[in-house]
Amino acid sequence: MESIIRLIIYSILLFINGLMYYFLHSHFYFMLMVIMVVSPFVSIIMAFIIRKYADVSIVSAINSTGGEYAAQNERAYFYIKISNPTPFISLDTIIKLKIRNIFFETEGYHKISMPVKIRKGSQIEFPIFATLPGIVELSAEKIYIKDLMGFVKLKKKISAKADTTIMPEIIGEYDYDKTALEQGSLESEESSKKGHDFSDVQEIREYIPGDKLMSIHWKLSAKRDILMVKDRASMSDRQLVALIELVKNNSAELNMVLTSAYTLINQIVNDGTTVRLMYWSELRYEYETLRIDYKSDLDDAFSKMYYEKTYQDMNRGANYMASVHPEIKSYLHITSDGERCLMNIRENG
Repeated sequence: MESIIRLIIYSILLFINGLMYYFLHSHFYFMLMVIMVVSPFVSIIMAFIIRKYADVSIVSAINSTGGEYAAQNERAYFYIKISNPTPFISLDTIIKLKIRNIFFETEGYHKISMPVKIRKGSQIEFPIFATLPGIVELSAEKIYIKDLMGFVKLKKKISAKADTTIMPEIIGEYDYDKTALEQGSLESEESSKKGHDFSDVQEIREYIPGDKLMSIHWKLSAKRDILMVKDRASMSDRQLVALIELVKNNSAELNMVLTSAYTLINQIVNDGTTVRLMYWSELRYEYETLRIDYKSDLDDAFSKMYYEKTYQDMNRGANYMASVHPEIKSYLHITSDGERCLMNIRENG
């Protein structure tokens, strides 16, 4: 509609200029009329060329503090860039964005308008305010490029996406009973199963030939550009076993379970107790077990959990504990009854 109105107004101006030239026979009005006739075609051709070569890229800027993960109900950022290798310019390019929370399976749409500079293109910082934890993905599927005079709007399909991981917010401090929680503790033993080494990390040092590959601290090694390994101590510590149910009958229920579990486990770890975090994987039909010594371990565990599939049974994970893990006598069970989060020490069996 806007383009039609522009075209009508421009046609009226061209007609008035033609009348002025007809009555006055002025060279000025003749040149002006030629320019007015040619300009729309030049403007549209420039837009077609920009559409052919323009591209969009999206990069996650993590969060305002530069941390590895963003936090729920805090501002996080993406950088959106339009590249334009042509010597032409567009003053109004519209990008249609899709914002999706992969774990909660929610999505929404947003449009932004920005100019495209000659050769360099343009870049903007796009903030988001995530009200739910999980993996937030920002993608662009279409852009609309307007010509300089605003007569046409050319559509181009693109594929650009990036994501950022949102940790649950800390919702306060629980006045928990340490004696009661000790009932859910398990004397740690070294498991022969791959990925289930619950020994304590005494220190982190550089790799020495002969060290086990499973002891390599891959994340720290990538940051330092040199292999680092976890030097483990004996298996004599006790651990609190916590089972999180990924129950979701609605987004509010799952959010309640995640924020409560994250808050409590973070508090327990800060008090010096190691947590053996478990959850039921619907995708692999088995338990995922992770050792939590520090908040960074908790963040890594939740970022991994966000790739799982949720379910509606509030006791889905607890149903298999006695048969799959009979060595666990009791554990902290974190679930929901639909109205509130339930966190209780549960006997296994």
